[in-house]
Amino acid sequence: MIQKNIKENKFEYLILIFAILLSVIWGTFNLNKFDKVKKNFDQRYYNQLLYADLNGVWNTADKFRKNLKEGNGYLESIPKYDRFLLPSIIVGSYYFLINEEIYEKKENNQRVIKEKNFKFGLLILQIFLYFSSLFFFSKEIKKIVNINIYKYTIIFLALEPSILQWHSSLWTESIFLSFMLILFTLILKRSENVLINLFAGIILGLMFMQRAVSFLYFLPVLLYLVSIHKSKVKVYFLFIIGYLIITLFIGFNNYKKTNHFFFLAQSHQYNSYYHYFAANILADRQNISSKAAQNILDNEEKDWRKKNNIEIKDEYALDHLSAKELSKNIGYRNKIFFREVKKNKTYVIKKIITKTITMCIIHPFWVHQHFYFDKTDPERNKDPKKYYNKNLLKNVPYSILIYVFVAFGFFKQIRKISIKKKFDDFDKFLLFNLISIIYFISISCLWGNPKYFAPCMISLSFFFSVGLIELKKKIFR
Repeated sequence: MIQKNIKENKFEYLILIFAILLSVIWGTFNLNKFDKVKKNFDQRYYNQLLYADLNGVWNTADKFRKNLKEGNGYLESIPKYDRFLLPSIIVGSYYFLINEEIYEKKENNQRVIKEKNFKFGLLILQIFLYFSSLFFFSKEIKKIVNINIYKYTIIFLALEPSILQWHSSLWTESIFLSFMLILFTLILKRSENVLINLFAGIILGLMFMQRAVSFLYFLPVLLYLVSIHKSKVKVYFLFIIGYLIITLFIGFNNYKKTNHFFFLAQSHQYNSYYHYFAANILADRQNISSKAAQNILDNEEKDWRKKNNIEIKDEYALDHLSAKELSKNIGYRNKIFFREVKKNKTYVIKKIITKTITMCIIHPFWVHQHFYFDKTDPERNKDPKKYYNKNLLKNVPYSILIYVFVAFGFFKQIRKISIKKKFDDFDKFLLFNLISIIYFISISCLWGNPKYFAPCMISLSFFFSVGLIELKKKIFR
């Protein structure tokens, strides 16, 4: 029986084994080359492997690990959701279990993430999680597609370099993509089983804990569940209950730590679109510098706070505010952002289009490139856009190649549906993935960062496979 199963699934085993080996080799290379402590242009120590946002993840992880080491309970030690939650829990738990320090001190009491402190174990964990998830997903997708679509999809998801790069690094994307595949596996089962639907909701909740961008992702998933389960309310109810188990835990944990009940991190709400984009929109409208526009907005906000008796001592630590004060200030910022959008619609539309195009450029070496970035580099401060996008155009030919297949796949499905005039299981799944792509682009497009396109690559794989088959037919007919 075992031999028969191996023979029937030889294709999956070979692809997955090759992809796992490739990920391990790539990850080992990254550890050996970049897990090094260096000094930036400000003469501050940093770990080249874990710079920028990742340092924030690991700093929170270290606090969590120390709480556990001091004998505090696991749930009691879990930090509030402040930008990073599940990634910090995973890293902190790992180093607590292996009893290793995360940081070390250099001169002048500078803290820096240690070199060579068994980070390889974390890489192995996420590589195992992703390819296990892909293996179980392959079993479900195989039931609703033909053998060629199935094979090309698995090859794409296992070996496409812009996906593969995440497993060899310690960014948060690899585990997020793993959860995404687990979620897809569960909803493709079309089951009314209590545990399966409850677990699907829990997985979606964990996706939110991993990356806040998926907070409203339950809406596309719920829409897909309705399309396949129709009036079976029990399925939706269990899915929502599973999601609420995680989100309510987050809310109560935040309340316990801050006296504020909230789901989205306070820093995410406070430093939202207003923080990143309002000044640029105002600067364009008044034809002034971004710095001058930011000063105008800052002065307006200070005046507003005085009138409303709100004092913010530290914008990076908002716990001193009451829930009412914080909510009021966030509401003010959102109101001003939308005011600026309304007054400069043309600029905003152009910015959305250009940033969306930039975000959708497929970047197979985003991780490798970011090992060399340094926010204190004078070149970066002189022209951030040029500094961060210096290699972006090199990825355009590869992106065009992928999108040619994706476009053929998309139009093939449109033609198929128009002829049949009905949706089969795969059509519904593809429609869900199209909505999924639109969701992630809509949430993140203004940042224009190809990193945020990573979840869309999972969904593009299905259109890519259909398009590859269609093009082969046209070429070899």
